[in-house]
Amino acid sequence: MNATVCAIVVTYNRSELLKKCLNAITNQSVNVNHIVVIDNHSTDTTPKIMRSMSSNQILYKRLDDNYGGAGGFKRGISYALKNTHDQYFWIMDDDTIPTNETLENLLHATLLLDDFGFLTPNTHWKDGTPMNVPPIAQNWSVAADKGLIKVKEATFVSLFVERKKVEKVGLPFEEFFIWHDDTEFTTRLSKLAPGYFVSGAMVVHESAGNSAPSVYTDVSSRISRYYYLYRNEMYICKKHKGKIITLTTFLRDLFVSLKVLVVAPDHRAKRFATVLKGTFSGLVFHPRG
Repeated sequence: MNATVCAIVVTYNRSELLKKCLNAITNQSVNVNHIVVIDNHSTDTTPKIMRSMSSNQILYKRLDDNYGGAGGFKRGISYALKNTHDQYFWIMDDDTIPTNETLENLLHATLLLDDFGFLTPNTHWKDGTPMNVPPIAQNWSVAADKGLIKVKEATFVSLFVERKKVEKVGLPFEEFFIWHDDTEFTTRLSKLAPGYFVSGAMVVHESAGNSAPSVYTDVSSRISRYYYLYRNEMYICKKHKGKIITLTTFLRDLFVSLKVLVVAPDHRAKRFATVLKGTFSGLVFHPRG
């Protein structure tokens, strides 16, 4: 395969996982031409480790602040566009551990398709259970005989995309900060060409847990983050999914805001206000491109 690939990894204060991730990338069965590591202003040993690893292949950029996942991925993709000429970008979190043949299988999938908006691998948690499973598209089975399932969207846990597609749709929105920046980005990509789940391309997501976060039960220090979840999701509905889905989502979120007043174990008023504020903010939110 003559394709050139730049891996883009965003990290923050997880130096041991980062080393494991980078080791997995550099030991792929096919060559990775460049690895861009974007450091969201880590305060652990990440800067020391990365300065010792910087090379013509590994390009390290430490940011002057923590810009969240969205800001990190925006800056990582932008850096790769400006500092490499690679054909494909392989985008991932620092807790994503590809198997040895992940990239080979992603590249093989490109040969099986006339066109694609993005590819997403088969992601499992540490115990082997599936996670980050993307929602399937209506005509999901068009390439199922090739081990490819058509999907609507995907996450930055691991995402494979052509450089020329990114140049057409633009970068992720930094203002999303966390949550759904990848959903919105892949929704834009899917308007150019379909996205596909590549069943043979395996990665392990070594996150702290394999359960979706919940505004009903999450610890008090994380409640304020849910503002971004509900705001960003509402924006995506308004921008990309039409009036009916937007209205349905709005009513669902109103129900959630009321439900937390009944079922949440603590900080009910704060949880209620966060959901409500995020939902209404999403109706008028217009991120800059």
